[in-house]
This record gives sequence, structure tokens and C-alpha cells, in this order.
Amino acid sequence: MFLSMTVVVAASLTLTGCAESPRPEPATSGAAAPSTAPAPEPSPAGPTYKILDKATLTRALLPLTAMPTGYSEDESDSSNTDKTFCNYRQPYVAKVKVSKSYQKGGGLSAQLILVGLRQYASPDQAKASFDKMAKTLETCRKDTSDGHKITYALMNLPEVGERSLGVRIELQGGTALQGFALVGPTLITTGTAGVVSADADVVADLLGKQADKYSSAAIG
Repeated sequence: MFLSMTVVVAASLTLTGCAESPRPEPATSGAAAPSTAPAPEPSPAGPTYKILDKATLTRALLPLTAMPTGYSEDESDSSNTDKTFCNYRQPYVAKVKVSKSYQKGGGLSAQLILVGLRQYASPDQAKASFDKMAKTLETCRKDTSDGHKITYALMNLPEVGERSLGVRIELQGGTALQGFALVGPTLITTGTAGVVSADADVVADLLGKQADKYSSAAIG
């Protein structure tokens, strides 16, 4: 969603159920016996996600120990941009957003990993935000940021959460890959960037792990 890899995306939770089955009428003399077929079982409701405060949400981010070998914590702050893909307008503003970044190497071999959580007021707001981003990326292919040209392409990723998608971002002097997943009231993102290379398998692996860690903190 956001160009700096600080984008955090959230998912919406849908609860399902079925209507109450009508009760059979009592049998009358000479009438056929009522059906004894069992009523259909109601569909199980999905999990309920708690709204977390910023400290708890921050603890739900993947730690350094979950990163690939060779990464260290990156203390630089790159989370202040609100640039969206092709400058689309977000339907809702996230109530809480947190992120961490990690780096490996330096110079032309430098690589970056970012994980983030963007929590909305409700699952419906998170879903609307994810849907708007996904719809924008169906046609958004070229963009600019600070005068620099950017190109986007949708990227295949395994299914994570209620919905997920991946984006390849070609920037001047590098490539960024981002994965997004909808989980409850939160948009989850993981991304990697590098001048020489960026690994989509790392994005997919971390997206699943980040969704699991967030869910463990928010369900209950």
C-alpha cells in the first residue's frame, strides 16, 4: 500500500451462520410421521480479534530472531510517508500502526526487510481498506514519488489470512517486494528491498509468520 515498505495492511473478519431450521409439526392420527432427519449444523463463527493498544501491537511484530541469517535491526525511521499506490484515497485511517525494519549488508549489496501492522477501528474498515488497495492495483502500473518514476506489478503469493496479495515495485536503483494480508481489523505487511536482488520467498514466509504471531496476540 505505501511505497516505503512501511505499509501495514489489515484484514476483515467475516462471521457466518445459518438461519434457524423450522420445527416439525406434531404428528396427527393417520398422518405420515414427521421427518427425523437432523437439522443442519450452523456454520461455525470465525475467530474474534481484540483491538490491541500500541504497545501490545508492537510486541506482535516479528522479532530479529525470526529474520533470515545475517540481518540486524535497522533503527532508521522510514514510516512517515503517506504515499499510496497511484495516490489513491484511503477509505479509512488506521487507528494504530507499528513497524520494524531489519537490514543486511551495505552498499550495493544492502537488503532491507520490513514488517508492519496497521490496525483499524473494525474488521469492516480493514476490509474496505484492503479492497480499495486491491482494486487500485488492478490498473495502477506507473507512478512517481519525489520526481522518481515507479512501476508496479502484481506478484503471486500463497494465501494468508482472509485475503492476501503481493506487489513488485521497481524504483530508481532498486526493487521492492511487498506482501499484504487481511487478518481481523488489521492489515499486515512484510516486504524486502535491495539494489541487486529481492527475494519473494522471504516475503511469503514472513507474511505467514507475521499473520500467525499477530493472530496469537489478538484472538481471545
